[in-house]
Amino acid sequence: MAKKSVKIAVTYIITILMTLLIIGGIFYLLLQRLLNPQKKDESLPTLDPLASTEEYVPSSEDNTTSLFIFDSAKRESGNCFMIVRMAAEERKIILMPIPANTYIGLDGTYNTLYDFYRTGGTAKAVSAASSALGIDIDYYLKMDNNSFSAIVDTFGGVDFDIPYNLIYSDAETGEETVFREGEVYLESDSMRKIFTFPDYKSGEEYRAKIIGVIISDLINKNVKGNFSANIDTYFNNIINSSIETNYTAYDYQEQSDAMKYIAESSDRIAQLVTVTGNSDENGNFTLDENFIRAVPEWLRIYNETDDTETSE
Repeated sequence: MAKKSVKIAVTYIITILMTLLIIGGIFYLLLQRLLNPQKKDESLPTLDPLASTEEYVPSSEDNTTSLFIFDSAKRESGNCFMIVRMAAEERKIILMPIPANTYIGLDGTYNTLYDFYRTGGTAKAVSAASSALGIDIDYYLKMDNNSFSAIVDTFGGVDFDIPYNLIYSDAETGEETVFREGEVYLESDSMRKIFTFPDYKSGEEYRAKIIGVIISDLINKNVKGNFSANIDTYFNNIINSSIETNYTAYDYQEQSDAMKYIAESSDRIAQLVTVTGNSDENGNFTLDENFIRAVPEWLRIYNETDDTETSE
């Protein structure tokens, strides 16, 4: 009986000691935390505050050159051609409209840009424009009336000063074009009529210049605010329209950051370059040799960073 009592007493004492050790340990940790509130748990990783705030900066690899073709009607003036250069490092989109009657030599054959396109399609037009300007063209985007409207409506409209009365009746479609001299607000349908008006007094060179002026104003006046945040949606709307292009969703993933970088610029991002040359007795337009030599500089193909002004 005595042995049993001793065993119980020893067990009781050990239990009391273990309880005191546990409680004492807890109070010790609490006391240490109170006395050293700034001490960090060194076992936890710390985040570099600069890792998530580093600003994206594009490189020359993000620069691209594209040929935009607007095929609105089956006539020379019903088609528009424009080189679009994305100079990401400079936060610029450079626009160079090419007159449809530009006379070009390609593989021993001479013809207008429009006729190369009419007989050989988009691929021939890309080759002809590349030959005429002495540059490589990465992408093409061909629009019909529906995809043109989708792109223009993405940006919205723009004001334009009509130089003189523009009146034309399309014998094939019966569509009437009537614009009075003075300022008018252009949305996609009226813009299409201005772009494809066939009877400008100064011919195709002047029509190309008007196209460039309107598009550059359209971009500069509408790319602002939250435009950059919605670029993904805009791209999906455009690429899912009736547009014909070799520009893929993968290309967009590779270049979307550069596009957003340009769109977030506080400056006017669209820069217009108008071509110079002369028209012959047959109505064909020949690019000036000095202009052709300057094309890489105009388009910043050699990564020029000087502030050369556009040609007039």
